[in-house]
Amino acid sequence: MSEPSHPARQESAATHHADGPPLVPEEGLFEGQIAVVGHTRIAGAVIGTLRGPGTLHLEPTAVIEGPIDCDTLESAGRIVGTVQARSRARLGPGTHFEGDLEAPVLEVDDDAIWNGEARIGR
Repeated sequence: MSEPSHPARQESAATHHADGPPLVPEEGLFEGQIAVVGHTRIAGAVIGTLRGPGTLHLEPTAVIEGPIDCDTLESAGRIVGTVQARSRARLGPGTHFEGDLEAPVLEVDDDAIWNGEARIGR
């Protein structure tokens, strides 16, 4: 048998691409800290901290209970906790957010619900 021309690529659980399988699948539950590195997609429930220098994508079925600290947030899910986005935050259609937010750029869709305070700009 010959060796494959390209070795198998291994990704850590925190580097799932936005179009790949979610790190926490729909119906899944994760308790603890998640490193947001590269593109991290969540479709299930997380109780804990999401932190890192990447982009966090929250699917409509995502439920987050805890603080989020990342470069970019793209949300369509439910968040209960604080959000700090170093580049930008987008609260898309269906987002339900209870908490305070800090970001240099913020986009809030007409269908998003948000109850909290904001610090926008640099």
